[in-house]
Amino acid sequence: EKWLLFAALKIIQNACKEFYFCKCSNYNVNKTMNYFQAKQNIEERVFVDLLSDSGFKAVYADPANKHLLINLLNNVLPDDVRVSDIVEYRDREQQTDTIFSKKTILDLVCRDSAGNIFGIEVQKKVDKDFAKRCVYYASGQYHSQLSSGGRYSELHPVYELAFLEEKYPHRDESEWDSEHIVSHYHLTEKRTGESLCSTIFIIFAELGRFTKSAEDCVTTRDKLFYWFKHAGDERESPSWRDDPEMQALVTATEIAAFPAEKMDIYIKDFMNEMDIEYQKGICYNEGREEGLAQGREEGREEGIRETAVKTARALLEEGISVAVIARCTGLTIDEVDGLKGTDKG
Repeated sequence: EKWLLFAALKIIQNACKEFYFCKCSNYNVNKTMNYFQAKQNIEERVFVDLLSDSGFKAVYADPANKHLLINLLNNVLPDDVRVSDIVEYRDREQQTDTIFSKKTILDLVCRDSAGNIFGIEVQKKVDKDFAKRCVYYASGQYHSQLSSGGRYSELHPVYELAFLEEKYPHRDESEWDSEHIVSHYHLTEKRTGESLCSTIFIIFAELGRFTKSAEDCVTTRDKLFYWFKHAGDERESPSWRDDPEMQALVTATEIAAFPAEKMDIYIKDFMNEMDIEYQKGICYNEGREEGLAQGREEGREEGIRETAVKTARALLEEGISVAVIARCTGLTIDEVDGLKGTDKG
């Protein structure tokens, strides 16, 4: 009985090794392909894609481009909030309250000379919980300002800004178009609209609504939105020589002008971004991605059972006892018995 059990386990072990080798080989082959695809992608581009994490950080997280970050903020913040200087680039990874708390990593977090904190991210897709995520991020930045014994009077406003490639759904879509793509949310009294004290502000810049061509862009704000949306696809600089601020931004996004050290960081960030997307694809294809429909989960369970049945048939052919096979595969004795003499197809 022990010998038979050992033989059964060896068969299963070899099958698992072969499966694991195939999976790892497939992953490494695809990852290698992704490397060359990424390298080719970078070489073919003239300017970074500002709606990608790697492109956004290469430009706006660089302290040398602080003036560009200030201009970006002042073009989307409420009119009564102006940034004159950035005095700190903060840790993008928020500290968790407990070991069980969810980790948060933003594209960029900074503080201005007035003490205001700005969390900025770019987003390709907008899911149903996106707004909740933004509030969660902003709340983390807000409460992290105080340590034990700190005074509430020391709290400064937090602005969570998201530049979206898609449209954010609104209750009245007719209120939003190319002239109105920036939305501001904060705490107000429902009946009178009276604002609560300055605490948390959520701001969306919906580039999915911006449809102007480069020729139609007259204001710096329009040019900024156009470049945010199209920089990664452009081959030549727009003719905006009369706007030094935009000329500076266009120059900052030119990949060939990156110093060697910055280029290395950009390539690594770009590769990491592609690898994350690839791994998301693996999870989706295998049915492990959170929130997939129950039907996919049932399909995966059916696949597991199919594997157990195939393994059981192979062990039956080797003369392994039904009881041992049942223990090794998780099938019942009756199920294994039922496989004897059945069609393998």
